[in-house]
Amino acid sequence: PIYNGVAFLDKCMESILNQTYKNIEVILSDDGSTDNSLKEIKKYAKKYDFIKYESHDNVGLSETRNKAFALVTGKFVTYLDVDDYFDNDFLEKLITNHENYDIIIGGYRRVYEDGRELFSYHLSDTEWNRYRRVTVWAKLYKVSFLKENKITFPHERLFGEDVVYTMRCMSKTNNVIITDYVGYNNLINENSITHKDKHKILNDVPKILHHIDNFIEKNDSYLTDKKDIVYYYLMKIFASYLVEQAQFLSYDELYRYYQTSFSIIKEIIKKYHYKIHLYSQKDEPLKVNLIINIFTICEKTHTVKLLLHFLHLCYYKK
Repeated sequence: PIYNGVAFLDKCMESILNQTYKNIEVILSDDGSTDNSLKEIKKYAKKYDFIKYESHDNVGLSETRNKAFALVTGKFVTYLDVDDYFDNDFLEKLITNHENYDIIIGGYRRVYEDGRELFSYHLSDTEWNRYRRVTVWAKLYKVSFLKENKITFPHERLFGEDVVYTMRCMSKTNNVIITDYVGYNNLINENSITHKDKHKILNDVPKILHHIDNFIEKNDSYLTDKKDIVYYYLMKIFASYLVEQAQFLSYDELYRYYQTSFSIIKEIIKKYHYKIHLYSQKDEPLKVNLIINIFTICEKTHTVKLLLHFLHLCYYKK
């Protein structure tokens, strides 16, 4: 997916063209760019017969990925953002000996534009770690699995589409493997929506919760067998965004977010006969488990306002 990404396109494409695994097709999807992205895309498509492209009016990242996926003919698909890039052996490492899985998950590293590494993200092959990293990139998905289960990105502009897509996928298969390989490079881009539009992020969290619920609500066996997974996943989404946004929002905005988002979680919990309870995931850092359980305690003891005042006092930046 490409929107005004001409500054990053060549490095991104170089990482694709230099892959050691050669049996690939590349789909470049232009989301109504206003720079020279489309012009450069056409150059690549003209030069290489395994590169396709399509262009459309600006509809946002989710629908752009959906439009690109409609053109996929391969057995597996992977997603690459235009400001990111692969290591040269990324595809080969993930696909080798893993062809029978529905989803193959690798690690990633966060990098600066000069290539310096901020950190590398590794996961062990446990059940919760299938859910822990919600980003859609650094993973391979079997195309037949996605099509049979009608898994798409949300058909609207939505920050957090990765969160929705991940739960849609994981609620439909146990045939998943996590590798210890790290070969995806995620650029620290200060112009991304994550850095630019904090209020949009906050307004979209309730939509994320509804999208997850609407997709899996008829999957009774999953909701019964994985009730702790579903509960913790929703609580982590809610709590992590709230703590993150505490530095940008006024107290009143923070409280409004809490009321709106947690009311949706309580509706879901009630619908599936779950209970609000203390719970931790051993693969999560201690601070994540602690934050989630502090919110649970405050909700049960009606002391949420005190907690929000504390967060606001500690984190808010005028």
